[in-house]
Amino acid sequence: MEEIYFKEEARNKLLSGINKLHDAVASTMGPNGKTVIISDVYGKPKVTKDGVSVARAISFKDPVENMGAELIKEAAELTVDVAGDGTTTATVLATAFVNNLKEFESRDINKAFDEIIPKVIDQLKQNSKTLERHDIKHVATISANNDTVIGDIIQEAYNHSDIIKVEESASNNDILELVEGMQLDVSYLSKAFVNIERKAECELTNPHVLIIDGKLETLKGFEQLLNAVAANNESLLIITEHITEQVLRMLETNALSGNIKLCAIKSPGFGQHRKDLLKDIAKFTQSTIITDLSKPHTLNVAGKLQSVRVTKNNSILVKDNTVDVTEIINDLNELSKSIDLSEHDKDLIIQRRDRLTGKISIIKVGGISEVEMKERKDRYDDAVLAVACALEEGIVEGAGRALSNASETISEDNEIIIAIVKSLFAPNNQILFNGAKIDGFDMFELNIIDPLKVTRCALENAVAVAKTILSTDTIILNERQWN
Repeated sequence: MEEIYFKEEARNKLLSGINKLHDAVASTMGPNGKTVIISDVYGKPKVTKDGVSVARAISFKDPVENMGAELIKEAAELTVDVAGDGTTTATVLATAFVNNLKEFESRDINKAFDEIIPKVIDQLKQNSKTLERHDIKHVATISANNDTVIGDIIQEAYNHSDIIKVEESASNNDILELVEGMQLDVSYLSKAFVNIERKAECELTNPHVLIIDGKLETLKGFEQLLNAVAANNESLLIITEHITEQVLRMLETNALSGNIKLCAIKSPGFGQHRKDLLKDIAKFTQSTIITDLSKPHTLNVAGKLQSVRVTKNNSILVKDNTVDVTEIINDLNELSKSIDLSEHDKDLIIQRRDRLTGKISIIKVGGISEVEMKERKDRYDDAVLAVACALEEGIVEGAGRALSNASETISEDNEIIIAIVKSLFAPNNQILFNGAKIDGFDMFELNIIDPLKVTRCALENAVAVAKTILSTDTIILNERQWN
């Protein structure tokens, strides 16, 4: 048995949930945004000013209202996953689009969006600036809900290294450490290895490292090694060129069942350069490179790391303190001076040396309680990602000003386009409504800045969700939802 809602009734119920979610999330926006108290399942209150935390805590008894809220959450989650920030902006934009365009036909709305949004994004790019290194703290502070402590520590971390890693700390305080490590531009070979769902990352502490020069086509020779890792409740990082589907399914099953903590990543590079990089990684981890899969292998062939974090885009390896790479670094320095090598080959050798001598800034996040520590760690993670986005694509004026400035260049005499332009002012208007005294000021001069990528992603995701909602004509609920 189903319950069905049509046309205006369906749209109004969706809008009710959307607007309730919006009002709670938007109240946190900007420097004068208000805090929200969230009760956990035990009734314990948590005070936050983080828009995405507020959104995640919201659900409605009415299933159609809840659908509306969940659709808006999708825009927010997609934005924070890619850009580390912009969740509240995405929520405010999507809600404004839905409310301001609800009287128009979806076909005409889609056509107007497709015409206007690329122009707005192009204008955002034209108005953007390169992020100067000394301004990193401003991007980080704003992303972390105006927490200047987080902003200053991330600035200090970037002063030492472009590779930043955020970890939990046993201390009450936040600590910055500089360690030896390397970044590889490779990711996990399966999402089944992800153990931090919200970030789509895999993190292993003190993992063994298995390096295979070639394709992993069977696990027969590694049964003893895998059993030893599992028995000791340890973890394993596998680096290989390729894994056959059958073997990958077996590894996925073991990882998902909790039998063994592991992650498999692809060998970096191609051809001879790949082999050279594997040799470097083997020295960096004290591993033996496996070329013969037919004979049995024990943990003696496996190397070690202090930790590894594998994201959707790269892998960060932190060297174990007992491993010494001085010899290979000296060898590469000498090799780079050879007169028999081309400039290209010399550049590759220098890159290899620099990778082996790389530094990683590790921010260890503390807190009085585990809940506080995890909440702060999430804000550090998001702020580091926001900075990376700003370094990648540049910065624009913050406080919603970039969108309102870009929209002012649109001069179309069309009701739908006028409604879209009006919606683009919503983030700036909300920040002013929340009490920020910034009207008439240059945001760049005030160091109120946002990564271009954050603003762009928030806009694109808000448009995508608004299109879906505005094209909805019928909602069907199954009996379990409305009983």
